[in-house]
This record gives sequence, C-alpha cells and structure tokens, in this order.
Amino acid sequence: MKNAALITGVNGFVGQVLSRYLRERGWNVLGAVQPPAAKTASSFPCDLTNRAEVEELAQWAKDVTHVFHLAAVTYIPQSQSDPALAMNVNLNGTIHLLHAVRACAPDARFLYVSSAAVYGVPKSLPITEEHPLNPNEPYGISKAAADAFCDYLHRNSGMDVIRVRPFNHSGPGQADHFVLSSLARQIALIERGAQEPVLHVGNLDVARDFLHVDDVVRAYESLMEKGEAGQVYNVCSGVSHSLRSILDTLREHAAVPIRLETDPERVRRVDIPNVCGSRARITRHTEWEPRIPFAQLLEDLLNYWRTREAGV
Repeated sequence: MKNAALITGVNGFVGQVLSRYLRERGWNVLGAVQPPAAKTASSFPCDLTNRAEVEELAQWAKDVTHVFHLAAVTYIPQSQSDPALAMNVNLNGTIHLLHAVRACAPDARFLYVSSAAVYGVPKSLPITEEHPLNPNEPYGISKAAADAFCDYLHRNSGMDVIRVRPFNHSGPGQADHFVLSSLARQIALIERGAQEPVLHVGNLDVARDFLHVDDVVRAYESLMEKGEAGQVYNVCSGVSHSLRSILDTLREHAAVPIRLETDPERVRRVDIPNVCGSRARITRHTEWEPRIPFAQLLEDLLNYWRTREAGV
C-alpha cells in the first residue's frame, strides 16, 4: 500500500518542502493549514488549539498511514512576547492531535517535531539525546513539555510515536526573521542598491549546528520508515559554525563591499554560546546523514533572495 501522510503546518517553510519531497517520492499527501483557508481535496483548515476542529481533521484524514506534526509557534521572539500562545499551540495543540489521531487512525505512525531548544544551555558537546532537558525560554519550554507528553503517551498506550529534535536548519523559502535567511536577504538588497552596504547583526560569537532543509525532510522520511517507536532522535550535522565565520563567507560572495553594524534588537538577552549535536543515533538506526555542504546552503539562500528581490 502506498504511504499516505498528514502534514500539519503544511503551508509553512518546512511543511512545503516536506510535502513536495514526499509527493516526488510517491506518497499521498494531505495537509492541515492554519485558518482562515478554504478546505480542498488535500488540505484542511484547522486551529490546533480547538479540540473539536482537531477531531474533525483526524476524521478527515483517518486513512493516513503517517502523521508529520510540524505545526507550531516557532519564532522565539513571538513565544517570548506571547508565551501563553506558544504553550497553547505547541503543547495543547499537540495533545489534541495525538488523542485525535489515536482515536481515528490508531495504526498511523506519528512523528513529533520537537526542537534542540529543549536542551537549553549545553552541559557538554556534542549534545546527545540523553542530555537533560533544560529549556531556557518559552519556545523551548513548550516544546519540551510536548516532547515529554509524546514519550508518556507511547509508554502508557503503546502509540507509535517518534520524536525528533532538529537543530537549526534553513534554505530557500525561509522567512527572513531567521538568521541565515535574514543575512542573505540583506546582501541581496545591498547588491540591488535597495539597502545601504551595512549588515545589521546580533552576537557574532555564537555558533550553531545548521542543516539544509532538504536534508532535514530526508531525515523525517527516513525516521518514518526505519526509526524505532518511542525513540527520540537528534537531526543535526554534528558541526557548528560561528556567526562570524558565516558572515565572512557571505561577504566573500557579495558583489559589493559590506560593513557590519550590531543591532541591539538582534542581540538576545539569553543566548547560548555554542550548540552542536550528535547524529550518531539517527545514522545508526536509519543510515541517514547530511548530503548538502554548509557552503551550498549559504549559496542557495543567496541565490533565492537575489532572485526574489529581483522580482524574477
């Protein structure tokens, strides 16, 4: 039987990439979208904080074999300004969806997209899945709570749930309030003369573990096919890159000279110096590993924003 997927957040950045990838691989794909939106043969508008709507969604998608739960409040400043919304969507929405899927599609495998933010400040590097959960801001707290609930539900009901903790990822189509996409867009604007030749940056000394979104969606499919029920997996490269080194690379690719200016709005009060994950478990269980070099990610972002700002 052909795999059939329900993707929540299908109209988001990763959701669109995942939907396209799965369809190319022969999957049937249904999507939950954020209202207001029109219901179609393949998409269903649903507010995950509304239990009745989630139950309707699960009944509509009762024949799916796999559920990819991506929908969430993901922008950290938004979660800080409205932590109640982040908890309602990220925790309560996940609880509603888990129970509805269990009732309507009990044999479906459920992939919960958690976050590396659940680890908080690393006690050691690289971060393994055994690292204590110690989130230090509302987004991470909401994700850690939902992550723990998924584990609880598997242990107490046997529901086929897999948790993934993706580290930073980016690629063409990502909103420009995320760091790599923001920098690439600023360069595209500068090259067109639409912005003064200044990059507005935050803390240059932080380092993060980045993946190309195309590698991330491959990881999600691999886990759906080969991951262990009840298990949790990091999705990461195993290498961290400092913002300073990233800027050096981007400025080398820029068509014009660019200087840097610190923007206080981009400097977080609570920031983590270095984040680097271990991908040993996912590679051991599924043979997945990243294929796209970090330099290619930066080039893809630059080309995307150059095309977008040129109106092509």
